[in-house]
Amino acid sequence: MKKIAFLSLCILILSVQPINAATHTLEECIAIAVEKHPTLVKAKAKIDSLKAVESQMASDGRLQATLNSGYEKTGSSKNDTTTPGPYETSVTATQSLYDWGKRDLKVKSAKSNTSSAVMDYITQKDIVISDVRTSYYSLNKAGREKTIAEERYKNYQNRLKWAKTYYQVGTKPKIEMTKAESDLANAKLTLVKSQASIEQARASLAAAMGLPLIEIEKMTDVLEISDKEIQIKEAIELALSQKGSILSQKKKIEYQKFTLDLTKKGMTPDVTASAGYSVYGENSLDDNGWNARVTLSMPLIDGGLTKSKIQSASKDLTSAEAEMQNIENDVKLSVRKSWYALKEAKELLVSSKEAEKVAKETLDLALERYKTGVGNSLEVSDAVDSFALAQTNTVTAMYQCKQSHLELELSIGGLELEAK
Repeated sequence: MKKIAFLSLCILILSVQPINAATHTLEECIAIAVEKHPTLVKAKAKIDSLKAVESQMASDGRLQATLNSGYEKTGSSKNDTTTPGPYETSVTATQSLYDWGKRDLKVKSAKSNTSSAVMDYITQKDIVISDVRTSYYSLNKAGREKTIAEERYKNYQNRLKWAKTYYQVGTKPKIEMTKAESDLANAKLTLVKSQASIEQARASLAAAMGLPLIEIEKMTDVLEISDKEIQIKEAIELALSQKGSILSQKKKIEYQKFTLDLTKKGMTPDVTASAGYSVYGENSLDDNGWNARVTLSMPLIDGGLTKSKIQSASKDLTSAEAEMQNIENDVKLSVRKSWYALKEAKELLVSSKEAEKVAKETLDLALERYKTGVGNSLEVSDAVDSFALAQTNTVTAMYQCKQSHLELELSIGGLELEAK
């Protein structure tokens, strides 16, 4: 009995929750993760950095201006004299006139790089959302399993109460009461473990949100299964059009094409114009002058450097296109496997619910028989445990359905909030 009292105290301590504890819905948890998760913060920073690179590439074609100013003074240690030197101040402006499209290709290449980073961000966001939803489902599962453990404990409490009554009036032996006490103690231990599982699931959810110390006190139950279905052909087509990894690789191919085109222009000339104005002399305004120039820069021989760069860029493009084929094949396989896994999970859920219904009927009969003094302890124990197991199997099947549905969504790409 001391063991039961100790376990009851543990349950009481673990079950204490703040009176005004906030409820975190799945949507709220996802929103927090998308805003705060370090992986996504890092990915957003990379996008911003690449956008700055776009501006850098465009700056080559903009007007450039330079101001130079100087003053020279000389002296001799022999005569210990100094001689004033000339002043000079000049302003020079330079403008690229024509570069055979090289600047535009640099800008387009930089934009493709940024777009690829955006697609990579979407892929990372899908993973973060998937982790949050998986953790939230696990927390739901742990909560339902705790309810099952509580019901199992209550059934054994009733059995113990009846066993004591029968023993006291002499209709059943003491072993009936002893067995009931033992089963109740084991049920209490399962209940304690179920509460510990909830705390672990809370910690996992907080970590998936990117905030390991956030308190997840209350939750909503989202384990119910939607009847909404998608055909496998539609799922594959959708994945090929919106999967982040595919969109990212398309941008990488585009980037390689721009790089190849830019490399091919390695031997093309550049035409620039410059103009300047300067004032100079021993006094700052003694004299002044201006200059203007148009420059044609034409590379003649580069030792085969451009040719080898073209070959390298061409192979990089071929490699990127082959990688796209690999990614598409992987996505198709992932969608097919996830689709069939979801189908199997739904069928198992139907079977689990049927088994749970039968187990509940058996338990009701066993408890009624024992309550009226007809049944025995073993019959009740088997019925209680069988029903608890059937309930647990149903919860596990529901969780697996949600998880399989999530994996199908993840294989398609474009996760947002909870699947409706």
